[in-house]
Amino acid sequence: MRRYAAMLGLLVISTLAQAQEEFQNSFSLPWRWCVQGNTPANTQDPSRYELTNETYDVFMQPGTLTLGENNARNIATVRFGPAQPGWYVETKLTLDLGGASGAYIQAGLIWLHNADWYYTYHLVLNPFSGNLFLGTAQETLENGAPVFRNGGAQSSDWSPNLNTVTLRIQDRSENFDDDPNNDIPLGHFFEVWYDNGDGNGMRWLITVPTADSGYAGWEFMTAIPTILRQGGRIGLYTDNSGYTGEFVPLASFDYFRTNLPVLPAGDVNGDCIVDDADLLAVLFSFGASGDCLDEDVNGDGVVDDADLLTVLFGFGSGCS
Repeated sequence: MRRYAAMLGLLVISTLAQAQEEFQNSFSLPWRWCVQGNTPANTQDPSRYELTNETYDVFMQPGTLTLGENNARNIATVRFGPAQPGWYVETKLTLDLGGASGAYIQAGLIWLHNADWYYTYHLVLNPFSGNLFLGTAQETLENGAPVFRNGGAQSSDWSPNLNTVTLRIQDRSENFDDDPNNDIPLGHFFEVWYDNGDGNGMRWLITVPTADSGYAGWEFMTAIPTILRQGGRIGLYTDNSGYTGEFVPLASFDYFRTNLPVLPAGDVNGDCIVDDADLLAVLFSFGASGDCLDEDVNGDGVVDDADLLTVLFGFGSGCS
């Protein structure tokens, strides 16, 4: 039954528009490296990543989003609009530890609001056994202090030789049967899938309830459902969790794929259309400078004519 539901779900997913990044010597999606609340807010460090004909390679460096540290680097995300049933987000990556050990070195997907409100799904080193496993985490700000929790999904350990994985988070497949009485509202649950290259293929790991589900004990699970309802940033991250040794771990991302709607260039307020509100936002901020301003459409650090022209030329365009 689960296999049938999953196949049916994938059929529905395939009818939605696809956004994909194959990292063929350049970026094709509108990536930004902004994390509000991080130091620096612009996490981009081009000296520590490179694009090849096949991968986006991140040479990991000290820095983390864990709790109050918030000094991460090279967290790349794309802005999306609100989701529709059948959504998914997927990446394939290789984590080459290069001899590094003794820390929860990790790489994977991130659903990002800010440095103290995010959800991650990642391949991670077990510093005690030297094996790898899949983990999830969510951090939220509660009563003025960051709270870090398990994100509801964790695999068993496996050999560090199996260091290439496909990570996928998707809508709960039961949304796609023919009985409306079984429909589950968008954002109440999500499924975690993976393939670790052991020959067993893509498989379901767990279904996770969110705060929207009303399940007791899951009130904290807010990062994913909020982005599904309102839109937000999703992308790729690395975190060496305090490792400062001589070796440099390398995370190589093969692709990033999703059917969430990519916001058009010039959509400042994130409502999936470039309109008067976006034009006014740029005009009222004209001349402002700094990292990661929403009105700085082209990301060059200043709100100027280039941003205004981007909005004007994109006027009326909507999410893809």
